[in-house]
Parts: sequence; C-alpha cells; structure tokens
Amino acid sequence: MEKPKILIVEDEGLVARDLEAMIRNLGYRVVGICSSAEEAFRLINTRRPDLIIMDIVLQGKLDGIKAADEIRRRHNLPIIFLTAHTDETTFQRAKVTNPLAFIHKPVEQKELLTVIEMALYKHRTEMKLREKEEWLSTILAGIADGVIATDPHGIITFMNPVAADLTGWNPEGGLSRRLEDVVLLYDGDKEISFYLSPQEIIDHDGFPRNIPNLWIVNQQRKTPVEIKASVIRDENGAPAGLVILLHNITERRQHEEELRRLAIHDSLTGLPNRLLFFDRLNLALCHGRRHGHRLAILMLDLDHYKKINDTYGHSIGDLLLKEVGKRLQGAIRSSDTVARFGGDEFVLLMPEINNPTDAAQIAKRILETISLPFEINGIPLLITVSIGIAIFPEDGEDRETLITKADLALYAAKDKGRNCFFFYSQLQKISD
Repeated sequence: MEKPKILIVEDEGLVARDLEAMIRNLGYRVVGICSSAEEAFRLINTRRPDLIIMDIVLQGKLDGIKAADEIRRRHNLPIIFLTAHTDETTFQRAKVTNPLAFIHKPVEQKELLTVIEMALYKHRTEMKLREKEEWLSTILAGIADGVIATDPHGIITFMNPVAADLTGWNPEGGLSRRLEDVVLLYDGDKEISFYLSPQEIIDHDGFPRNIPNLWIVNQQRKTPVEIKASVIRDENGAPAGLVILLHNITERRQHEEELRRLAIHDSLTGLPNRLLFFDRLNLALCHGRRHGHRLAILMLDLDHYKKINDTYGHSIGDLLLKEVGKRLQGAIRSSDTVARFGGDEFVLLMPEINNPTDAAQIAKRILETISLPFEINGIPLLITVSIGIAIFPEDGEDRETLITKADLALYAAKDKGRNCFFFYSQLQKISD
C-alpha cells in the first residue's frame, strides 16, 4: 500500500529539514517543502499531497491560518498546525479552519507519528461520513416522497425538494423553523385545519391520527397526502429527532376518482350508465313525492342503427353513438339526466316538469337534433330516433313501472313509423 504523501509548509529552514527527516524515518513521503502560502497552493496542485503540516507563521501575505482556510475550501485536505504560539486568540482563530491536530515546537518524532496517524484516520473517517451523507442526501433529494427531519423539539434540520414543494417553503428557508409552522394540514372530512405536533408524534411514536382525507396546504394550493412519522431515539431510548414522510397521493386520488366515474358512466359515450341513472331517478322520485312534482322518463332508440353497423362496421357505429350522446346532452335541460342503457338505447330523466308538454318540447328538440346529418370519419350519415314517454305519477309511481311504460311507448312510436315520440297515455287511450 502506497504511503501517504505529506507537504511541509514551514518558513524556518532548519525546522523544515528536521521535520522532513522525521517524516521520512516514519516511512511517509515528503512531496515538498515551502515557506509561503502562495507556494503551498502551487505545490498542492502539482504534487497532490494527502496531508499538510503547516506552521501558523509564514512568509508572504497570508499566515498559516488564512492559508489553511483557503486550502480547506479549495481542496478539503487534512491539516496539522505546527506552532510555537499557544495564546488563546491564535488558538481560536486556528480552530475555525477545522485543523485535525496541533503540534508544538520542538517536535518529537514519537508525538509526530501519533499526530499524523490520528489526523489521517480522522480525515478518512470524515470523508467516509461525508460521502455517506452526500449519498443519503442525493437519495432523499431524488425520491418521490417529501422528507423532513427535525431535532427532538421539532426544529427542522433537513427538507428535501419534494417536501419544499408540498409545504411551499424552499429547503433552506424551512431550516431552523418549527415543524408546526412549516407543515400545515387540513382534514377534508371535518373541514378543519390543524398543525403537526412534534410532542404528539413522540407520545404516539408516529403520526397520531388516522385521517383518510388529509391535505397539506401552502399559499398556492392544497395537496392530498399520506403522512408517516418516525421517532429517532438515542442509545438510551430518548428522542433524538423526528423523520416525517409526506406522500403525495394526487395521482391515486385521480385514479380512484376515475374508477368511481367509470363505475357509474358508460365507457363509450361518457354518459351516466344504468347505475347512476337509477340513483338519480330514485332521488327524483323521492323529491317528486315529497313536493308533488311531476317527472318524465323518455326512452330513446336509434332507428335502423344495425344497418349502419352492418354497412360501415362497429367502429363507425361506436363513433356515431358518441356523437349522438353529445347531441342529446346539448338538447336537454341542465337539470335533466341522459344515460346510455346499452347498444343504441338511451334514456332521459326530466325531473320537476309542470306538465307533459314540457316533455313533448324536449322530445321534439331531440328529434330535430338527431335528424341533422352526421359526418363520421368523412362518411355522411343520416339517422333518426324513436322516443317513448312515461309521466310520474300518472303512468306509475315506482321506477320499474315508469321504465316499463316508457319502453312500451317507445315500441308504439316505432310501430307508428319511427322518427317520432309517443306518450304511454296515448297508448292507454288506444287500448281503451
């Protein structure tokens, strides 16, 4: 193994030569001797020493303390101060440069060996620790979760960029601040704000609350999060610090919302499906019974839709259904619900109508809208729609009866020649 290389910076020639001899006797390599800071900077760049033994008093503009500070900032090399000065002022100035050891003149070889070995060992340990800290810092900066570390009193000592983004603080600005001043939380279910208490985390050995609808708030926005908190304890079990993980669950919430939407909407047209339609119908029926309002159910079926599928293929037929859905949404009131029941069958709920004429007006508008030409992938298409109408409470007081009677009226409209609407009450009059 190659012996460490040592640079001697000493302005007294005799002392420098004695040092060189002792260092060589100890088995180390001396890569240079100089008497000024300026020359030391040059030799560091060309000789690449592993350790510097530097006198505090040097020739030139910079003394050993200022030179050591510059070397530490530029090269992060270990430095041993060689001095005959032991006054407190000099000692305190030298300490700021973070030397690994002091050795006083006159130097003894045995003492020199101990100081060199201890300095090299301490430097290697510090470098390994720094490397691990940089490695850990890089990992924490790159992970998707926000990470905040605090002391046992909740004073922030570390914050990664994700945590900074979630809290609205930059990493440096959040340091030395209280955790509860930086991490502002909101309970979406209870609609209340609250603060993250370090003492609660310590008392519960983690994040103390189970809040399914938790948000973190900053001046620009609020973000749904999950929080995990851990207490770091010392060898005696006393709290030494806290680590807070902030997991942004926006994508999960969006995915869950999309799953909920898909569960109650038709995947092709985006219209409500049977499940959502019947839910709204039940609410409308309850409201109608309570307040004495009428409502209408319109069953719609595209005329000769099968011919379009057979002629142009199902992909064109599907695109046509999507366009029909858009036109239906544009033809109805904002309070109405149009749903796709399957195939080319649609159903419309009209709550709170004054009389059947309201339903007739919407039915006429739908007939006119659907009969306008479509163009699907450059193919001009014409299609019409047949509509059957049932009125609550005249034609029925429950959803099954109303749907059945609207469906019977739809078939009557088809028998009548299609491209028209028909009330169940008209069908009843024919039967009578």
